[in-house]
Amino acid sequence: AEEPNPFESEIGFILSESGRYLERAPGPADIRSVWVGLRPLVRPPSDSEAETKTLSREHTVLVDPSGLTTVTGGKWTTYRAMAEDVLDACAERGLIPRRGVGATHDLRLVGATNGPDHPVSAAPGPHLYGSDVEALSALPGARRWLAEGLTEAMVRFALRYEGARTIEDVLARRSRLLFLDAAAAIRAADDVADLISYERGHGYDPMADRDAFKKIAAGYFWRR
Repeated sequence: AEEPNPFESEIGFILSESGRYLERAPGPADIRSVWVGLRPLVRPPSDSEAETKTLSREHTVLVDPSGLTTVTGGKWTTYRAMAEDVLDACAERGLIPRRGVGATHDLRLVGATNGPDHPVSAAPGPHLYGSDVEALSALPGARRWLAEGLTEAMVRFALRYEGARTIEDVLARRSRLLFLDAAAAIRAADDVADLISYERGHGYDPMADRDAFKKIAAGYFWRR
């Protein structure tokens, strides 16, 4: 499916508003990547003519008589609440045993740490791996930078431990380099394809994957 594109007026608005708060107002030459996000909104069944601004930003859990459970709407930052509401809905209908409230409230994610040994900074880098940083550092290419904030070891980590299969997986869904700098992502694509070929072995077509990624990445450049 084709990806949505931003309107020139939207980009102009962001540049204008940013200029009100930054020491140096950004201009078109400072734009490294552009994209549009799509957010699912829930329209009440009783209000088919509701305007977008009136639609719910919250999630909704629906349970079909067959037991099929669907969660719609919501956002990434509330994924735990969404998951717990799904489990509660299933428990109410006897689909699963009921458990204690807030069972995942203190459950840490993979790599999570509260210790001082893994400080967090604004720039992308190894610190984002938390307690997994030692495993990352042990991989080949820990000091070889493919782009700002992306090392060879990070690519290998994404392929070995994070389920990445394609260049887009690595550069858009793991490191997010594509969203930060489209040109840098395209420059790194060949190196990433070589690493995927090495890690995955047979069954991977680096040429086709490179072509597919570069076609997608081209849409992240802003052309007036």
